[in-house]
Amino acid sequence: MGVGKSGRAVVATAALLGAALSVPVAHAAPSGPPIRLITGDFYPQPSKAAPSVPGLDAKAVGDNDATSYLVQFTGPVRAQWVGSLQAAGAQIVEYLPDFAFKVRMTPAQARAAEKLAEVRWVGRFQPAWKVDKAAKRKIDSGKPGVYKVKATNLTQAKSRTEQTGAVVTKAADSTLLVAAEPSQVTKIAGLDEVSWVEEFRIPIKHNESAAGVIMRGNVASTRGYDGSTQTVAVADTGLGGGTKTTAHADVPQERITAIRDWASTSAAGCYTARPDGAKDVDSGHGTHTAVSVVSGGDANGLGKAAAYKAKLVFQAVEDYIDMTGACAAQYPDGYYLLGLPDDLTSLFQQAYDDGARIHSNSWGSSDAGAYTDNARQADAFANSHKDMLITFSAGNDGADANSDGVVDSDSMGSPATGKNVLSVGASENKRSSWTCDPALTYVATGKETPTVGGKSCKDLGGTQPLPTWGAWWPDNYPAEPLKSDVQAGNDQQMAVFSSRGPTDDGRIKPDVVAPGSWIVSGYSDMYQQQYDSAANPQNGAWQHDGYGYPVNSKYKYFSGTSMSNPLAAGGAAVIRDFYKKKYTLDASSALVKATMINSADDLLDENNDGADDNDFPVPNVHEGWGRVNLDRATDAAAKYVEGTGLSTNGVTEYSYNVAAGQPLKVSLAYTDKEASTTAAVSLVNDLDLEVVAPNGTVYRGNVFSGGWTQTGGSADRRNNVENVYVQNPAAGTWKVRVKGYNVPQGPQTYALVARASFGTTDPDPGPGQQLLANPGFESGATGWTGTTAAITNSTARPAHGGSYYAALGGNGSTSTESLYQQIAVPATGTPSVSYWVRIDTAETTTRTQYDKLQLQVLNSSGTVLATLGTLSNLDKNSSYVQKTFDLSAYRGQTIRVRWQASEDSSLQTTFAVDDTSVS
Repeated sequence: MGVGKSGRAVVATAALLGAALSVPVAHAAPSGPPIRLITGDFYPQPSKAAPSVPGLDAKAVGDNDATSYLVQFTGPVRAQWVGSLQAAGAQIVEYLPDFAFKVRMTPAQARAAEKLAEVRWVGRFQPAWKVDKAAKRKIDSGKPGVYKVKATNLTQAKSRTEQTGAVVTKAADSTLLVAAEPSQVTKIAGLDEVSWVEEFRIPIKHNESAAGVIMRGNVASTRGYDGSTQTVAVADTGLGGGTKTTAHADVPQERITAIRDWASTSAAGCYTARPDGAKDVDSGHGTHTAVSVVSGGDANGLGKAAAYKAKLVFQAVEDYIDMTGACAAQYPDGYYLLGLPDDLTSLFQQAYDDGARIHSNSWGSSDAGAYTDNARQADAFANSHKDMLITFSAGNDGADANSDGVVDSDSMGSPATGKNVLSVGASENKRSSWTCDPALTYVATGKETPTVGGKSCKDLGGTQPLPTWGAWWPDNYPAEPLKSDVQAGNDQQMAVFSSRGPTDDGRIKPDVVAPGSWIVSGYSDMYQQQYDSAANPQNGAWQHDGYGYPVNSKYKYFSGTSMSNPLAAGGAAVIRDFYKKKYTLDASSALVKATMINSADDLLDENNDGADDNDFPVPNVHEGWGRVNLDRATDAAAKYVEGTGLSTNGVTEYSYNVAAGQPLKVSLAYTDKEASTTAAVSLVNDLDLEVVAPNGTVYRGNVFSGGWTQTGGSADRRNNVENVYVQNPAAGTWKVRVKGYNVPQGPQTYALVARASFGTTDPDPGPGQQLLANPGFESGATGWTGTTAAITNSTARPAHGGSYYAALGGNGSTSTESLYQQIAVPATGTPSVSYWVRIDTAETTTRTQYDKLQLQVLNSSGTVLATLGTLSNLDKNSSYVQKTFDLSAYRGQTIRVRWQASEDSSLQTTFAVDDTSVS
């Protein structure tokens, strides 16, 4: 729920504890790039095996038995190198930095791979690399524990795990929940069917004017951007009474698409679940967060969200749990979010199928910057569904453990540590008054006692005082200025509880912040103290009434990144609504993220010392890139690009005519391939941003000082968000380059947002602008007309990028199939159309075009104006090739761009089309 008494000291990255699972640094004189693993950097040496740990060494296998290897290339990975490795028999499992892959192959195939000219090193993958840091600490403590074990073969892993003497309490979604002694865990890690072991943690909750005034949602609303074209999913405790009619008075049931109950299932020997449906009975957390995303507010506007016309999909994931066995030693009985599946992608997929393209999550685990399996799962879904933005609260572990008056770094929770998610921290709220219901006569207790002075809301006259941070959490904030700082009232300050970055691999987190202290939002109408006659019969407790006293029976106050995250998620829905209404574009998650970051406000008092002196300009570990500003995000002053895929050494350049007088801000974001939890660096595909001034000066992404980009510096090798902010740009032509440094699992798509005084008032899309909606087919049929059944994610053929492509033809009979979009071609610039195509055929002729794919231009009435290009069965190829054609003849016109496949009476030809572009 809201901020709790963390009491957890922020721990810096520590050396590995104990010899049991640590891997020594290999060989004294390293040469070449290391392989960066969570156990430390490993410098492989030619013809030498990886160092092993006794009892956890890779066991010998037969010459033709497949097992796990590491293969490192000599430099940035090229697509043809990966193809050669696969041709040698290797099955790619995952990328590991620098320039390496974990693969499955036999010893005989490994010897063949080792002979490839581009391969630097081949060696067995060591079991000690499979265990996360928290699990290592538990093992080294010598105490039994509960572990989450990922398996490649669940049935076999379960059987062999039980043979160690460990207790498997649950097996689902390629995951085992295991209670084990330290010696048993080391044996489990050594199993070939086990890919990862981490300590089991139950996700916890991360507990109006904030959206409308501070985030400037009211201005976006006056422009008509209110979320009405969008659906937002919220996964949380429950929603009101658990039905559309009992959800909340200010969320009309016609805007609730679905309420889905994810009932908890028991784990024998660990816990017994007592599901109660989708009702929100304990903390009221889910109702509070959902109302913050989509509520229309009451008659006076109280509780009105930025996306107040968006639709809602709610996924209830909390139930009452009786703890037993090993779990009872770690957790008391109570309400827990154990409805969350072990495989989070199933949760996201359900919401996606219900139409949601924003997914809001105000929960996580306290992992101090670690890239966990949950973070990897969120990244994986985002990468395969590039039009869905997943948001997570950063966590409430911000604390001043060293008593220097500044909140310490390194407390980011997971899955907010993911690369592709929007990670949201909390700034302070600011309101004109802090009212409560004067009819309430009960007296608040606990930490609120000194604040209310033993008085009820009635005694206080309907207005309550705000506490200081030190008054409620003296152990976390023992020193000034934090100790005496009031918890809300200054919208330029951070909420001190907000978890800080960076991640363990040095990435900038949180991405943005939004108001999160003393936020007014929905009060679930279940077991309300004084409003209802009885408490919850399950635990004999009233629902949490929030911070201080509630405003009334419909609204209460809460603090936490749980509160800032839904406000930001609602803001993301408004931004997506803006692109849909302004440009008829179903914006990718990367574009929404880049827009939100590019338009954010740099807070002026991040250290809460009372002075707006910007002691910590962006980017910083407190606010990331700043506080959400929906006015700037929806003013149509920025130019944007949805970029097609880049491979290693690929470069795309855009030119902008910039006038002096305003800063130039360029933001690059992309949804990267999910990382290995074994890797110490989570970036897989590495794109670089460069901005070149008219005089040739080069500015590189994320080289900042004082809040502005500096010349020099090195390319960023950690983040999949890069920014260049030039404070006083010279007038003239500026070039923006996106470069593929290392793209081992590409091609990599991206989004760009550029903001400046562009020397023109024309708000039309800028150079390189993607005019097609859903150009890579990742949103299925969205945006396309014609034979939409041809759009597929079938693995019968590879996609060029992502998972989906259009398979036109392939019938082996007389047929015609087509897909088209209608677009308005800008009156200026050099518009072009391009696409990637792969052709396989059963035709054997080398002379006759029996089956054809034509790219055509039609007018808005459907009359063919031109055929730009024709391919046929004679052009068959085993890999994708790109085709590009000029559209300058159609500037200023509304046209249809159509791909049409025609086959004759026999022998199929399939034209796989992907990553289309009109720019």
